[in-house]
Amino acid sequence: MAVWKQILVVLVLALAGAYAWATFDPAGRERLAGLGVPAWALPSPPANEAAEGGEGQGRPRGGQQAGGQGGGQQAGGGGRRGPGGPAPVTTAAAGEAITNDRVSAIGTAEADKTVTVFPRSTGMVDAVLFQSGERVEAGQVLVRLDADAEAIAMERANVTLGDARAKVERYDRLAANSSISSVERDAARSELASAELAVREARLALDRREVKSPFSGIIGLTDVEVGDMVSATSEIATIDDRSTLKVEFRIPEAFAAKAALNQTVTATTPSRPGETFEGMVSAIGSRIEADSRTLVVQARLDNSSDLLRPGMSFLVELRFDGDPRVSVPALSVQWDREGSYVWKVAEGKVARTSVAIVERNAEMVLVEGDLAKGDIVVVEGVQRLRQGATIADAAAATTPVADPAGATPTPAAGDGSSAPQAKRG
Repeated sequence: MAVWKQILVVLVLALAGAYAWATFDPAGRERLAGLGVPAWALPSPPANEAAEGGEGQGRPRGGQQAGGQGGGQQAGGGGRRGPGGPAPVTTAAAGEAITNDRVSAIGTAEADKTVTVFPRSTGMVDAVLFQSGERVEAGQVLVRLDADAEAIAMERANVTLGDARAKVERYDRLAANSSISSVERDAARSELASAELAVREARLALDRREVKSPFSGIIGLTDVEVGDMVSATSEIATIDDRSTLKVEFRIPEAFAAKAALNQTVTATTPSRPGETFEGMVSAIGSRIEADSRTLVVQARLDNSSDLLRPGMSFLVELRFDGDPRVSVPALSVQWDREGSYVWKVAEGKVARTSVAIVERNAEMVLVEGDLAKGDIVVVEGVQRLRQGATIADAAAATTPVADPAGATPTPAAGDGSSAPQAKRG
């Protein structure tokens, strides 16, 4: 677009804006006239403004009525509370709650007794006498190794033992007749003792060809098969006595003095949602761990129903007597440069009361300070309060009671209603 066209557009827009200003704003018309704009170029004033200008100048502006009645009603504000009136607030009574009454920690379950079974000698597996996952009893044979050599040694030891016993009996008779010396008799008795020890040794070697369960429990998986060559380092299987589970967990040092043996605990596990298991504290660590500042605690859970398994995670909870504290709604606590505080109500006025927050949740705050159970505190409307300000509790407003006769209630002063007026004669 050419420059002269742009200038022309700007001038047209400026004239249109000035004309609109003079049309809708009487002050703008006067300003344009004062700047030298001829009257014929200005728009005519609105008809109602011209009519009002022709009437008497004594009419009040702003819609005021004669006699000052309208002004009085406007000043009254339709019953609004003035700047110096009581501040509308919502209050609540301080309550009491218990804190430091419980501690929760995560722990892992272990079987009451658990063992990994190994053979005590080297040999080939002749028989596997269990199935993984079944219950075995104490002393039950789990695996039997080949025992031919040990059986032969046992028979040889028994033969030697028989010869030694017979020799001792013969020497005892001869010694009674003084046919042999006491030295020869004592040597025969020594041979008998050695033969008895040889039998015990052969029996022990034969017994070790059988791998037995040390206690009753549930046996786990095994990789051992018949024909495998095993040694003292070959793992046969694991056995767990899970009739009782041990759960080890750690609690903060602040609760160390409160934990005690035989204290009741409750435990939950994600493996059994919705179920709670009870147990007792069975062991407590002797010292606080320096790296974590926690105390090790062990609890036992009854598992006679066999619903739980070693290795499960548990959320364990210990309960204590706790400490009583004053509780207030969370919205009532405020902060400034001096710290946290609440507005306490006494005789219709508020006073700033400093408090220290002990514990906080979504709805309530436990505090310490010059506040007691039953004291009234401001919950809502705290932004407009000052020290010693008078308040009006919004919750204390009463609801009007309807007239049983059905009569129309008389409107309150300043509520904007108009009562019927008598006609003038």
